[in-house]
Amino acid sequence: MKSGNKITSVTRRNIADELTATNLGYSGRLRESDFLNRLYDLSKMPSTDSRTAYNDAYKDIRQHMDNNTDWERDWVFTDVRFNLMHIDDETYLKFIAETLHPAVVSEDSDAQQLLKIYNKHLSADGYNFVPTGDISGRTIYSGALTNSEDHRLFYKKNDIKKYLNTEYVNKKVDQMTMAAKADTDVAIGAGKELLETVCKSILIQKNVDVDKNWTLPQLLKNTTGALDFTPKDADEPEKAEKSIRQILGGITTIVQGVTELRNAYGTGHGKNADFKGLEAKYAQLFIGVVSEIAIIYLATNGETEILD
Repeated sequence: MKSGNKITSVTRRNIADELTATNLGYSGRLRESDFLNRLYDLSKMPSTDSRTAYNDAYKDIRQHMDNNTDWERDWVFTDVRFNLMHIDDETYLKFIAETLHPAVVSEDSDAQQLLKIYNKHLSADGYNFVPTGDISGRTIYSGALTNSEDHRLFYKKNDIKKYLNTEYVNKKVDQMTMAAKADTDVAIGAGKELLETVCKSILIQKNVDVDKNWTLPQLLKNTTGALDFTPKDADEPEKAEKSIRQILGGITTIVQGVTELRNAYGTGHGKNADFKGLEAKYAQLFIGVVSEIAIIYLATNGETEILD
């Protein structure tokens, strides 16, 4: 096991054993040689077979597992060429994620069984697999530290979708979270548009006329005014509401900073060819703030669908 790895050999062995016991093959609908060729260039890896007809790993695996099945069913987890019991966490998680890929696993039900096994064992080492995208209507999963920003953003994303579950909003939420590392200006632009949508949706439901010229801080101020933030179980609800509104008033300052980020780094503004986006850590901070604001407004309003 490499120094610094969090995923222990015990966890990796438990996963391998349970996949074997439940008869859930890691390669899904693919032949094992073809699955592994998605991750490794098997033609450049050595063979365990001395015969010239099987002189690379691809031909070796094809002969012994796809044609004859004369190796142990869990052979891949102990094969030194792949070193899955000791390889670094990132490479190991990439292997596991590939077994969940829609091009590999044949049914969503199989993917859910695999996901249950992986998360049951990986959680002991601080990891979980969470949805990070989709392809042809099916989910793509990636491994993330349980307390990582990726993991927190996933759950915030799901909370928002519970209140605003429409194609447009889902697209913006997914775009915002998926772009947090890869394209920070897209993430910031999508986040601003999400907040605008949340505010307009609530104001329309509250029969408040929305001025098309309102800035985002103005939208938030009017949304705060339209919602009832009175704590139902507080001893002094009026005092509590006053304090809550004072806190929410600080959102205007936060959003002013968001607007400046949007102007400097977000999509929708012309950029030079050599433009460099904001560092990922700041985009993730922004997304976290946007998500929390959206959730508290939507939860307070009890909104279930957006109004166009």
